[in-house]
Amino acid sequence: MVYHRSTDRLRAALADATDRGVDAVVSAGDLTKDGAPWEYERLDEVLSAFDVPFFSVPGNHDVPKASTDEYEYGDDHESPPLDRFERTYAPDSFPFVERVGGVDVVALNTACLPDGSLRRTHDGAVSGEDLAWLERTLPALDTPVVLMHHNTPAMSDQLRAHGDAAHPGMGMPPVLRDPEPLMEVVTGAEVPLVVTGHLHNIGVARTGPTWEVTTPATGSFPQGYLLVDIDRTGTVVRYVPVTEVDGMTEAHSARWSAGETSAGYASFAAVRLASLPLVDELGTE
Repeated sequence: MVYHRSTDRLRAALADATDRGVDAVVSAGDLTKDGAPWEYERLDEVLSAFDVPFFSVPGNHDVPKASTDEYEYGDDHESPPLDRFERTYAPDSFPFVERVGGVDVVALNTACLPDGSLRRTHDGAVSGEDLAWLERTLPALDTPVVLMHHNTPAMSDQLRAHGDAAHPGMGMPPVLRDPEPLMEVVTGAEVPLVVTGHLHNIGVARTGPTWEVTTPATGSFPQGYLLVDIDRTGTVVRYVPVTEVDGMTEAHSARWSAGETSAGYASFAAVRLASLPLVDELGTE
């Protein structure tokens, strides 16, 4: 990874989005590498330089993780608690609905449950209380877009199939636990779009009437962000790079050379970038 470029790439993304006059910059999480206090300080410094509205859901790297004898991937620092994330990077406590440019963004927290059950894993989950809230809330919304960090099973299946075909030694990322009830609520309400992060990659998947778009990371290959344009004629999602050829080459080299799993992620991204547009359903009427 090219974490030493993260600050510059984030500034480039925010500057470009601001110049385009977007209604808001919305993040699917992993604002930080490991939720360290200094990482949040750097993030706040960057965000303070821009006036564009910004909000985020937490990613598995943004919330406290505890190490045990059985689980070694915890933090060696005190990550800020979820309520600090909500106060700083969200307009309300999770879950919430935020109106953005005529669209209702429905924000779910999949990274941190109140009972602490995700403190020793990077898996995701949606609490029963949040699921019930979602089931009550979605029918009243005309233009819902669900925002969450962890991916739907359809996207995870794509990555698994890519690994089986091209990188059989790669490991799979943490997944969304017990996703079926969530997907039943989302597809039952015919939500047209779910935006996720987690893979630090670019992808499109479909479950019934619901499309999932996974956002790339600005700090690892492919370094970029997604420009989402939604109006009465449909939805257009554009990939916008945040560095030039040399910077992208550096990012690709770093990701490709960091082991089989990382190489699998890099080739997953490369295949999808080479296949753009990933979906084209423009009508002729």
